[in-house]
Amino acid sequence: MSSEPSAKESSRTAAPSASATAAHTAAGRAAANRQWKNVVPALTPWGKNIVKPDATGKHVLIMPGIGYTVDRPLLYWAAQALAPQGWYVDRLDLKLTESVEFPEMIDCMERVIDVWRAKSLDRARQAGEDPNLLVITKSLSTLSFPHAARLGLRVALLTPVLNPPPFDKHKSVIPVPLPAPANEAPQPLICAGTADPYFDDAKAHLLTDHVHTFEGANHSIEVPGDWERSLTYLHDVTKAIVEYAG
Repeated sequence: MSSEPSAKESSRTAAPSASATAAHTAAGRAAANRQWKNVVPALTPWGKNIVKPDATGKHVLIMPGIGYTVDRPLLYWAAQALAPQGWYVDRLDLKLTESVEFPEMIDCMERVIDVWRAKSLDRARQAGEDPNLLVITKSLSTLSFPHAARLGLRVALLTPVLNPPPFDKHKSVIPVPLPAPANEAPQPLICAGTADPYFDDAKAHLLTDHVHTFEGANHSIEVPGDWERSLTYLHDVTKAIVEYAG
């Protein structure tokens, strides 16, 4: 495995003013009432949270891929690792129809981020702490990264979509480099396997210095037929997320 150090980001989301919080809350309500034809989001708290949502400024949103739910290893263990460190974990589930297309899914995920961010900023205010917000994305949900970056959020990109999936007629990818003002956001964390067809190492390094690559790993950061190396990679990804979260 080759990797670059995932140094802790010092950047944090600035504490909002009362007027800004009100505006974010209003935007969150509007997004929450929005309907999509082929995708139904469910934003729910993790059942194993240790801290109460209004007792901490540390909030993390965990977002899935297509078929890679928030209970799959990379996302499940991210929650397991962060919760004991005082993070309050929210998770997104997506119910998709066969007719759903990438732009609709991306739009839905962006609106979910708006709702979650507004709620988390308000909870941090109630806790009397500076907000420390983190979004963890996997595959499909990494396509929401440009929107999250425009909001100034720190984001972990697990198996980011840097090459377009052949089944997506829209050829959706994370743009490299990010357009302004998203390119001024905190650098993301990237973790991906070298055998992942949707990963591009050169593009990844144009987005961030925090790139971890895993030799021979596929789009799940697993090595088929090698459970020991797969578990080692799962450990290393989880550790990288914890270090990035700070």
